Amino acid sequence: MQAKLAGSDHRGDPLADAVIQEFDENPALDRALIDRGIRNGRASLATCPSALEALLRSAESPPPSADTESVGRGCAAWLTIPAFWLTVALGPGSLAHTYRSPAIAKVLMNTRNLKERTARRLAETSAWSHQVVRPDGLRPGAAGYVHTLQVRLLHARVRAATLRAHPGATGASVPISQLDLLRTWLDFTVVPFQALERLGLGFSEADLSDLYALWRTIAGLLGIEPALYGAIGNQTDAACLLEAIDSTLPAPDKDSRMLTFSMLEASGQLLAPALDVPCEVSIGLMHAFCRHIHGSDVADTLGVQTSWTRALLPALIDANRYRRQQESGSEELRRQRIQVTLQEFDAADAAIAGETTYQASVRDPSPASLPVTPLQIGSVPPG
Repeated sequence: MQAKLAGSDHRGDPLADAVIQEFDENPALDRALIDRGIRNGRASLATCPSALEALLRSAESPPPSADTESVGRGCAAWLTIPAFWLTVALGPGSLAHTYRSPAIAKVLMNTRNLKERTARRLAETSAWSHQVVRPDGLRPGAAGYVHTLQVRLLHARVRAATLRAHPGATGASVPISQLDLLRTWLDFTVVPFQALERLGLGFSEADLSDLYALWRTIAGLLGIEPALYGAIGNQTDAACLLEAIDSTLPAPDKDSRMLTFSMLEASGQLLAPALDVPCEVSIGLMHAFCRHIHGSDVADTLGVQTSWTRALLPALIDANRYRRQQESGSEELRRQRIQVTLQEFDAADAAIAGETTYQASVRDPSPASLPVTPLQIGSVPPG
């Protein structure tokens, strides 16, 4: 496993990095070409800079192993979970694990986007995750496809800007390296799948197989090397890979703890209206969820608080298990749940004020400065 990962922390994303470099070195190039190419396809551009053409050609050509039916079933499986619990799986679940990496935490702290604008950034991450799991959302030109390539180019811009502003600051590793991307991909697969299981919202083995097919497609669009994720199709293999990565990391540092604390606070504020409880109770629940998902040892290293709200978890989890059991036995209830989740996504995404950071960044791919997330807080997912 370690041999598979060897050198991955030294590699970025050559196709996306080349686009940032190409437009940085040629100020006369029309920045709008990037957005038009992503939205309308390579063939829609009368002239296309070489690096942008290479990126679009790769993104528009799915791998021969792609299984569109399995991907569609994976989307449906994910959408059977209410938006509230998907947000819990994303924040106290996925992001808390992401922040355990001091290298990732350092890059995020350097951008200031998660330290000073945590609630908005959480809403933007949710918006991206909402688009990639919609039916047919990953076909070229669809919203999930567009949002993912925009995120990919944002990563490349942050990588270039960080290297320019802090040459040598990260040692031999590359900011947002292939290793970081792979670990983050696992934070959106094995970690939330495990989290939802612990919250009473588990998936069948067939659902998990389809979910990994979905996320392998997303990995390709994000620019992760296929050799790193292509063989991952179940929880066991994914967990082993994540353990191998985590075993090489130093302990969480003060940046990790600060980001985790800010994220849990923002998650609590975001979800308080759905819970219909005061913010301090909702924030306490986010800390309790985080401890329940990751265990006390990991939670302690991240500075997660102990709260009386943990006493509420058994009743919430039992209610989830009951609803899950009812829906699993009825195709009509499952169909209704999918429609409700999509409506919840629509409401949450519509409440975001203005463009997301990754959408705005495409118009200014220059690495001269790090992109800054707007201050508006944005959306509140329904319950």
